[in-house]
Amino acid sequence: MGVPIGDYIPKKPISFEDLKGKKIAVDAMNILYQFLTSIRLKDGSPLKNKKGEITSAYNGLFYKTINLLEKGIIPIYVFDGEAPKLKERIREIRREMKEKAKEKLKEASDEEKVKYAKRIAYLNNNMVENCKYLLKLMGIPYVEAPSEGEAQASYMAKKGDVYAVLSQDYDSLLYGAPRVVRNLTTNDQPEIVELNEVLNTLRISLDDLIDLAIFLGTDYNPGGVKGIGFKRALEIIRSGMAKELLKKEVKEYDEIVNIFKNPKVTDNYSLNLRLPNKEGIIKFLVDEHDFNYERVKKHADRLYRIIEGMTKQKTLDAWF
Repeated sequence: MGVPIGDYIPKKPISFEDLKGKKIAVDAMNILYQFLTSIRLKDGSPLKNKKGEITSAYNGLFYKTINLLEKGIIPIYVFDGEAPKLKERIREIRREMKEKAKEKLKEASDEEKVKYAKRIAYLNNNMVENCKYLLKLMGIPYVEAPSEGEAQASYMAKKGDVYAVLSQDYDSLLYGAPRVVRNLTTNDQPEIVELNEVLNTLRISLDDLIDLAIFLGTDYNPGGVKGIGFKRALEIIRSGMAKELLKKEVKEYDEIVNIFKNPKVTDNYSLNLRLPNKEGIIKFLVDEHDFNYERVKKHADRLYRIIEGMTKQKTLDAWF
């Protein structure tokens, strides 16, 4: 769901050209869910193969990744590991929301069906593993986080290994990501959120921003502190009374703060592109999941040319 601060923080429109030549750590689960909800048939149902298995995520991953590479942007997908125990409550809420959407879908009009169908999208373990396999075939690096993917992506951005984190949510800011990029895989205007600008605009510190998020509600305390909205939370933070109040209202306060300030991360990753396995891509997408051969072949060839060009350029640059 993400911390609800998007309406109150500065965002700047950017172009794809602004990101050319840069590595971007992608919050994989966030973006894959986006593909599941947006890549659908006119009746709202997801793309499926002949066996009835949902393939919308593979479609988005394959074609959108190639589009980014074509624009000179190198995506590094970061997958979630084991979630903190405190996240179980938000997962329960999400399950309840999906069940309600399923019930409403049964009685929905044709116009409403698309809306409710999108709400019941979910990623199972098989889909996630298939996405990793597809990335491997494509020669695209991915990272398996020990815990939260956003925390790992933010860590990589703080180290300077990547330029920014790509996510539709803003939680990466709480982990200290210097930049969060949005809308690179949608039809909306791409935009960037810079942590320093957020903190300067709100006149708070990163610790304060974490407190602000806890007031409003995070994945670890969904709903936040009852009766306190953004403006009131900001007033309390600036008064210096936030921590005292939060410790009274949120029993897991110290644990939540620790998740954001000391997340489980790893340095065990490689960010190098590799030449794609075109035959493997065709076998996976066409033979196993019923994608169109001509379209997949055309894009697999394009992917090969793009990565070949990038890797050759890197080799040439090393000589000078």
